[in-house]
Amino acid sequence: MLNVPEPIANHVPPKPDGKDGGTPALRIRSLSKSFGKFVALDCIDLDIEQGEFVCFLGPSGCGKTTLLRAIAGLDLQDRGTIHQNGRDISRLPVGRRDFGIVFQSYALFPNLTVERNVGYGLHAAGLSGQQRKQRVHELLELVGLQNQAAKYPAQLSGGQQQRVALARALAPSPGLLLLDEPLSALDAQVRLHLRDQLRQLQRSLGVTTIMVTHDQDEALATADRIVVMNQGEIEQVGTPEGVFSRPASPFVAGFLGDMNFIPAIAATGNSVTVAGMTFAVPDMEGLAPGTQVSLCIRPADIAVGMVNANRPGGLEAVVETVSFRGNFYRLSVNCRQIGQTLDVEIMRSAWEDRGLASGSKIVVTFPAANLRVFPRRA
Repeated sequence: MLNVPEPIANHVPPKPDGKDGGTPALRIRSLSKSFGKFVALDCIDLDIEQGEFVCFLGPSGCGKTTLLRAIAGLDLQDRGTIHQNGRDISRLPVGRRDFGIVFQSYALFPNLTVERNVGYGLHAAGLSGQQRKQRVHELLELVGLQNQAAKYPAQLSGGQQQRVALARALAPSPGLLLLDEPLSALDAQVRLHLRDQLRQLQRSLGVTTIMVTHDQDEALATADRIVVMNQGEIEQVGTPEGVFSRPASPFVAGFLGDMNFIPAIAATGNSVTVAGMTFAVPDMEGLAPGTQVSLCIRPADIAVGMVNANRPGGLEAVVETVSFRGNFYRLSVNCRQIGQTLDVEIMRSAWEDRGLASGSKIVVTFPAANLRVFPRRA
């Protein structure tokens, strides 16, 4: 557990919903950026509230890092505005913006000790030598490296280097913390551990934080809100649970977690037809009857039963392949009634109780509450 010293916790922690009802920490309007003919950002509008932890999530080339760099002033936008706490920083140079940043590579000075790396950004802060020393000590205690002050970066593990970079970014007490995939270079177990520490630290300090990541689990585990990006645009903004459970587009549905897409036709009422069978859905979103749609359901949301079980609306299927994933099994099942192979997840205990194996005949059911419908793309 991280011990947060009182002297550096100078930002007011956010309210439980991440908002204080006042001026947003960051307000972005009509932000656009191109590199030649390539449009990296296309008219981005976004508000980030005081004390929020926001993740920019998306595939490579979606614009998430370009957006972060525009906020930092490292790549100025072509058009649009950025306001931080009501102050227009759209065209300010990097040195006049109020942020700390941690890069993927950490960018530590190899010829400086841990202590001097952390204190590097404090020379222009108007502090005395003793005040800088005290500040560095507090920061190293904050990140659990108080016994590593005299070492050089090459003498540290990757996880320790990441914490040094984080302490250096926090040294001037920035109003905004920017993280550019800070955990991606670490081993899986170290990444999981530091991910939890980072979230705990952010909550303790209450510093508004933006993290760029392509890792879905990382975004779901750390963010107050996720900004899902694709091809220079924002596809959806919402809480991790909201974005995962109620995706706003086929892209979000397919990118954030696994999803089965089943060709269907919109019918009357809240229903669709698949191969002549009717399925109730929660919301047709105004789709006219006869519209070609995709019926979507996540593998973990498909209910599985045995063939002799009485499951109204169930579809018979045959298990084709089985993949062990630790706490659950991942199945590929052939459902001939709809002419499609589906991915299904079943908890390990349920699998063992039912004695299933490749070739087993099962019945799959689609709970209506777990179904989503999107217009089918040509």
